[in-house]
Amino acid sequence: MRTAGLGLLFLAGALAITLALAATVFGVPTGDLLRLMMVLVSVGGGVGLVALLSMWPAVLGRVGGVRGQLVGIGLISSLLLVSMVLVGSQAMFISGHDLSVLLTMLLFAALLAVGFSLYGATPIARRIKRVRDGVARLAGGDFETELSVDGHDEISGLSADFNRMATSLREMAAGEREMEQARRDLIAAVSHDLRTPLAAVLALVEAVADGVVPDRETEKRYLSSARKEIVNLGRLVDDLFDLVQIDAGVLRLNLEAASLYDLVSDTLSSFQPQAKRKGVRLAGEIPGDVDPVLANLPKLQRVLQNLIGNALRHTLAGGTISLRAETRGELVQVEVVDTGEGIPPQELPYVFERSFRGERARGRSSETEASPGAGLGLAISRALVEAHGGTIDVESEPGNGTRLCFTLRRA
Repeated sequence: MRTAGLGLLFLAGALAITLALAATVFGVPTGDLLRLMMVLVSVGGGVGLVALLSMWPAVLGRVGGVRGQLVGIGLISSLLLVSMVLVGSQAMFISGHDLSVLLTMLLFAALLAVGFSLYGATPIARRIKRVRDGVARLAGGDFETELSVDGHDEISGLSADFNRMATSLREMAAGEREMEQARRDLIAAVSHDLRTPLAAVLALVEAVADGVVPDRETEKRYLSSARKEIVNLGRLVDDLFDLVQIDAGVLRLNLEAASLYDLVSDTLSSFQPQAKRKGVRLAGEIPGDVDPVLANLPKLQRVLQNLIGNALRHTLAGGTISLRAETRGELVQVEVVDTGEGIPPQELPYVFERSFRGERARGRSSETEASPGAGLGLAISRALVEAHGGTIDVESEPGNGTRLCFTLRRA
């Protein structure tokens, strides 16, 4: 109904423009305008109805291809012209000789119109075929497919859209491959860090249970070592739980005004025994004007533990780890600086990715390890800092230590 209404509106507009020009420009007598209008309405309306029915998608789609459709449109246009001449010849009493000559010329013009339509449809059909072939290759998994964009018409726009889609799919496929590799690396790292302490705990407990421990002091040392490994296992499980929440997008923190000074002091105190055993000096520089900050204390302590534990893991005896904070407008910047081995420049962009430290962690010592070495600590720290509304960054130079800093909002 909408198409028919638009067709009638177009017919009425074309008729009005034609009659106006006939009366003003062509000088057609007023008495002939009514007869001329009847001729135009009858012929134009009849041929227009045929054109509308022929060009209906259900009908035109059966022609099969752009070439056939354009040729059909050319034939319909030629039919309209021939019909107008035939009816007009009757009104103008044109002789049979003149009419035959005129019809011959019109037939030649119609054939030329069909040829031009076919000629014009060929490159269009060829370009559409290129798009279809590209879609087929893309559907087959060839994400490197690209189409040439020649021109400024709708097919060129479609080709440009296809290229953008192919680029997006290529990037998504690359991202999925990276995620799959990261998942495999994560499973390998976690499996190692679960198996190693479990084997150690099993050996220690079996030694105690079998009565092969020579004295009470050795038994206590064995049980203390087993406890440390179990604590490490618990931390690894916590890391995995936090990772599941981060991936599911359900990590939500309740922030409240808290004392950063007290939290840093408690965290440094908890690491002092490990640092002392390794011969590393811990220092804190927290001015009193940083408090209060908006924080979730357990999660923020987790961040500090991960960063200090990471620094302690890679700082040799005689080195120093400093934890500092300073106000910067409405923010507080906290940084952990160590004099450890540093990070190679090519690895800096990846330090907050999962399993980044998986290979390094293989040689860790449970004596000095602050958290399991599955490479999750920095990735989780970034997520927790961002959940606080802050940012985290890293600077490092091989042999000269590493500086990890993050921001918090002031309360």
